[in-house]
Amino acid sequence: MKRPLVMVALLYTGGVLLGDFWPLPLLWLFAFSFALSLTSLIWAAARAYLIWPLVVFAGWTNLSTRSAVVSPFDLRTLVGTNVELVTLRGALSETPSQRVYEFHEKESWHTLASVDVTALQRGANWQPAFGRVAVTMPGVLGSNYFGGQTIEVTGVVQPPKGPAAEGLFDYRTYLRRQGIYHQLRVENTNDWRIVRTNHGPATPPPADRFRNWA
Repeated sequence: MKRPLVMVALLYTGGVLLGDFWPLPLLWLFAFSFALSLTSLIWAAARAYLIWPLVVFAGWTNLSTRSAVVSPFDLRTLVGTNVELVTLRGALSETPSQRVYEFHEKESWHTLASVDVTALQRGANWQPAFGRVAVTMPGVLGSNYFGGQTIEVTGVVQPPKGPAAEGLFDYRTYLRRQGIYHQLRVENTNDWRIVRTNHGPATPPPADRFRNWA
């Protein structure tokens, strides 16, 4: 075979697609992958044939490890499908961006961000939490918020909505493929707060500074 890496890439991608459309329990996938690996080590004559399904299971298992609920503090466990008012603490995974929308010949700006959550507050009680959340807010968030910062933000958390009709853009699936299972709707800039930490970045990342310069 002149280009074996092409076949490896195709099989690995096939495993990822299988994991997306046909998810299996993570324990099963680890068991199948381990069994194939052990068999290929022991049975040398079949090694050349077993390596290909092993690559498929590697892609399948890798996707499942990214999407499986492992931590008891996973937001899918803590929040589930509920709709509730919460405060989230975490790091901005990237600098928030702005989008402009036009409706009835009127323009309106919205801010989009994603937060890697570390804690959740209900009422006066904080608890550990884990997961990435998509944040939306009408208006423009100040330039003093940038990727890597630890922030607290208050809003209504809920699962993303699916397509309005069959065949239309599926925002829920789009976010799920990025490892995002919840959306936080924020009312205005007063619901944001920067948390000063010793390990957080003091200045925007170089990519932001270059974009502003350009």
